Amino acid sequence: MVSHRIGIRNNLTTVPCRSQKYGSQVTETDRNQPGNNQRRSRLYRCEGVVIRRRDFGEADRLLTLMTDNYGKIRALAKGTRRTKSRLGGHLEPYARTSVLIAKGRNLDIVTQASVIDPMHQLRMTERSILYASHWSELADKLMVEQQENRFAYGALVRALTSIEHGRAPDVTSRICEWEFLSAAGFQPELLLCTGCGARIQPGQNGLHIEAGGVVCPECHAREPQSRDISNDALRMLRAIGRGDGELLHGRDLSQVLLREVEDTLLACLRAATERDLQAYRILRELEDTQPSTNG
Repeated sequence: MVSHRIGIRNNLTTVPCRSQKYGSQVTETDRNQPGNNQRRSRLYRCEGVVIRRRDFGEADRLLTLMTDNYGKIRALAKGTRRTKSRLGGHLEPYARTSVLIAKGRNLDIVTQASVIDPMHQLRMTERSILYASHWSELADKLMVEQQENRFAYGALVRALTSIEHGRAPDVTSRICEWEFLSAAGFQPELLLCTGCGARIQPGQNGLHIEAGGVVCPECHAREPQSRDISNDALRMLRAIGRGDGELLHGRDLSQVLLREVEDTLLACLRAATERDLQAYRILRELEDTQPSTNG
């Protein structure tokens, strides 16, 4: 299968790292062991969020964590399925946790864990849990293992914290989805036509995902694979892209607009992952049967 990475801009070098405030407190030894393309000491400390876990052996769990300094990593948490485990309560999905990990021959081992933010409120409703599951699945599918991506980690933590504090999950999710696309190098071009290079003006523009972004009305008419995109949706995506997504909270945004932006971003995400997004499918079914209000 031809990868959809072809045609999608890769602007990782221009993406600002706004998530540095989520970095963990590390020792001088830890600080000298960056997580990307350099050797790590046998013990390394980082801050992370469990985005996936599965049972392993009789009492262990295999965790996938999105971390601040080491990107996406896998580590074994021994004995955490036992009732009296001291680690188990600190390694719950979606909680923000400081961990000390030992480098293993085949699998790294979690030796210490201390929860920073348990995200208790997030777990109170099925909807917020599904949103957290959706973002975790995106992080797992889009991010490269053992490659530092502080911007992606910050995007995940900001989204989880946002719904923990009761902010609108739909707007939060659109921001998080865009930031994940950006962190992985898949953000669509929104300013220039990907067909002819002309600057996009208000009008009957389109979105050509395979080409990597928006197309002008003339190119849209010639490209059967492009889809309509409204001027309002384009403005909302541009606001998110330039870092003003938080200003959308509390705005009177129509459900039609929110759904269009959602469909646009999810189409981009499916093209980038080339996979079905299972958590989103379940979330969409819930939202269709139990619609929520914005805010």
